[in-house]
Amino acid sequence: MPLHRLTTMIVGVTDLDATRDWYREFGLDEPQPGRMATRDGGIQLELEQAPYRGLQSFGLGVDDTDDLDRITAGVTAFDTGVTVTRHADRVEFDDPIDHVPYVVSIARRYPADTATPAARRNRPAEVNRTDRPAEGVLRDERVRPSNLTHLVRGTVDHEASIRFHQQALGFELSDPLPGLGGFLRCSDWHHNLMLQQGPAPFLHHIAFEVDDVDEVGRGATHMLERDPACHLWGLGRHAIGSNFFWYLRDPSGNYAEYAADIDRVTEQAAYRPKDWSGHEGLYAWGDPPPTEFVIPPDIEDVVAAMLAH
Repeated sequence: MPLHRLTTMIVGVTDLDATRDWYREFGLDEPQPGRMATRDGGIQLELEQAPYRGLQSFGLGVDDTDDLDRITAGVTAFDTGVTVTRHADRVEFDDPIDHVPYVVSIARRYPADTATPAARRNRPAEVNRTDRPAEGVLRDERVRPSNLTHLVRGTVDHEASIRFHQQALGFELSDPLPGLGGFLRCSDWHHNLMLQQGPAPFLHHIAFEVDDVDEVGRGATHMLERDPACHLWGLGRHAIGSNFFWYLRDPSGNYAEYAADIDRVTEQAAYRPKDWSGHEGLYAWGDPPPTEFVIPPDIEDVVAAMLAH
């Protein structure tokens, strides 16, 4: 596929100053006002003051100008009515299903070997750590997300939207949810985008990958010590994608996830998902999701504002 990762998402927020401060505490750097950087991905979240929260722009990365040519051709072939604006280092267009602005740009790949060394874990009959506490409890540096790994948003037509991402952009469908949506990837990560059927392309959550489950817990603990009310759901483990998770709510109402141990899919033909059923569509273990995770309390107001614009 020509794509290899997510780049920069522009997200509208209703309280810019408080939300910037929140994501700094979450572990992102802020090299420029409102432009938030992960450890390995550079600036991957831009916050903009807006009358309602939501996704303003979706960014994807490719290696070179040949890839930009492929994206341009793919989008144009899918829908000749889409206007694709070509620049030297990027192409811009609106998703023809939901009219979300997309920016596909030349971007460096994530560097290798930046993660915390794998923890030495003890298990029955397998002792890998002796005479010292676990690494996870000895860490005292701040948690720093490695990358923006995925986002989940609504779409007015999940079947057409999935076709667009596959046929025009080269996404792979890792796990379909018949009648509801699907988990798509533009990299080895199990999913970089989840599309779910809805009345508008509302933003459900953005997810940041950290090195291991200890970083999920440490990051969430820090945020909850600062503001217990930002807790949404966690700690748990998803079945689809396998990642450990903890979801938090930023001051503008957007959901942000710490994620770790996400499945990697290197060959689509080799990936054999099971037929997820029951609660496995949302989680393998942990507390059941709260109602506000499934139906955000402000969703009617957000959707109404989006449709009005």
